[in-house]
Amino acid sequence: MTATPESVVHPSSDAEVAEIMIDASREGVGIFPLSSGHRAHPVRGERPYLELSTTRLDGIVEYEPADLTLTARAGTSLATIDEALRAHGQWAPFDPPNVGERSIGGLAAVGDSGPLWMGYGELRNHVLGMTVVTGDGRMLSLGGRVVKNVAGYDLLKPMVGSRGSLAVVTSVCLRVYPEPSVDRVLLLRRDRLSDLVAAAHSVGTAPVMPVSSVLVDRTGVNESPALVIRLHGVEETVGADQASLEGHLGIVFEQAPSATALCTAVRDRGATSNVVLVASALPSALSEVIRALERLEPETIVADTYAARFRVGLSQADPEAVGNARASIERLGGTLRVARFPADGAEVGPTSEPSPAEKDLIIGIEKTFDPMGVLWPARSRR
Repeated sequence: MTATPESVVHPSSDAEVAEIMIDASREGVGIFPLSSGHRAHPVRGERPYLELSTTRLDGIVEYEPADLTLTARAGTSLATIDEALRAHGQWAPFDPPNVGERSIGGLAAVGDSGPLWMGYGELRNHVLGMTVVTGDGRMLSLGGRVVKNVAGYDLLKPMVGSRGSLAVVTSVCLRVYPEPSVDRVLLLRRDRLSDLVAAAHSVGTAPVMPVSSVLVDRTGVNESPALVIRLHGVEETVGADQASLEGHLGIVFEQAPSATALCTAVRDRGATSNVVLVASALPSALSEVIRALERLEPETIVADTYAARFRVGLSQADPEAVGNARASIERLGGTLRVARFPADGAEVGPTSEPSPAEKDLIIGIEKTFDPMGVLWPARSRR
């Protein structure tokens, strides 16, 4: 059963967030943190809860271009941050779907990086600091403004990707990068997605590493499946990297005329389908995972080949078919989860359960940060 919030609260300061959390702990009311809301999942259950919107926690707090660091309040959009960075020839190299519509707090809470992690690393490695408010109203400042800023257990890392289940993020400090002089996108097209797997494997063993490597069922209307390779650097090094890749694969790539437009289309493909599945496996299992997913007759398939992470868009999904696909992928040592499903419908298929040891660890961390279980709506799908 999908629950409906009793109301939405819009705090404008950390102190107001803390007060809301303390009141919720006392009254036994759940809190569901939301930023842009684009990635929120339906809440299951019948317990009362409030949505806590971070939209009024907005604005860049501190930006030091010379230090390559930027701190912004949680509700600040990535589009606003990108505009500030580009004015100084810098950028944040994170490309999850619809990134411009998302907030920095929501991005950090979800932990999405996108295919550019191949060249720049995962988002969790670039979140240098956070301020958060725990389930019982404690205000914590985690990390700092430098890369090496902790000794012992790093409390910051569990927050990145915790999806609001441990605390409410109120601000984030990011490491940023200079913009590349050249952003080149190379294409290899074939009739079927599976025909591109061998080339994708070869990219992974090449003497140069692209900043991203993506398989996509199509890059535009009526276009064939493609392997999309992205290279960053100065003109001389990008040209040399392309020549090295082509020599290693024994092919000549097509060069995309507009890197930005194509990468945006690939980045967002299938992310807003009625049902979205996310799968992962070992890169060596790319072909087998593609076969398992194609049995679902998906609208879209996008795969980060270096990490073997798949996003699959479906107009509708049969729970039994999804369960069969999950079983096939799990036999390969991978996972499949439902990332998006209709708010007015049942979740598609069973969810994968953590092991008993993993479950004990998760429960222990949750009790540390949220002893009264106030943030249960963010955990309602487990």
